[in-house]
Amino acid sequence: MDQALVDVFEQARKVVADADRKIAEEEERRRESEREHLLQQLGLRLEDSFDFTSKEKLELQPRLDVQDGIGVIEFVVRSQRAIFLLIPGESNNWTLQVAEDGHEPLALSQFQGGTKFQGGTKNEQASRRLAAARIVTAIGNWVQNVKGPQAVSNAKAPPRRHDRDEPKPELTYGTMGKFLGY
Repeated sequence: MDQALVDVFEQARKVVADADRKIAEEEERRRESEREHLLQQLGLRLEDSFDFTSKEKLELQPRLDVQDGIGVIEFVVRSQRAIFLLIPGESNNWTLQVAEDGHEPLALSQFQGGTKFQGGTKNEQASRRLAAARIVTAIGNWVQNVKGPQAVSNAKAPPRRHDRDEPKPELTYGTMGKFLGY
């Protein structure tokens, strides 16, 4: 093949590769900008609806994240290998889900089978505090009542030889709050 023709092909490939790279970089900047905007809106909505105490924030480690294009607040309970997801809904209603390692997320019921939590009113600190206390109570009920008896019954089972020989690795989390390596 003629060298001049090969040079034309290579030059065209470089132009296409540069254009594709620029398009991909611009798309990434656009997605990151949208993500930042969504997280900012979520943070404002969280502050308008809930008033968590410093101790609750310290123990539950809330963090804002985007999952499947939806802003969520994650609360991590490391001792249970579970992440609780507080997901905004219509008109100040929120859904609370628990995502256990290796399981699909489950919606937690507030009371009598309801799955929605009402956020507090922006100008009423007491209503925001009560709304936050309801979320913390639901997480606490799940940790103490749902997981507690299961952990006790599992502890009574004879340990497998594999469990005794190898120490359990440290639990790690990915960038989207997913468990890694388990």
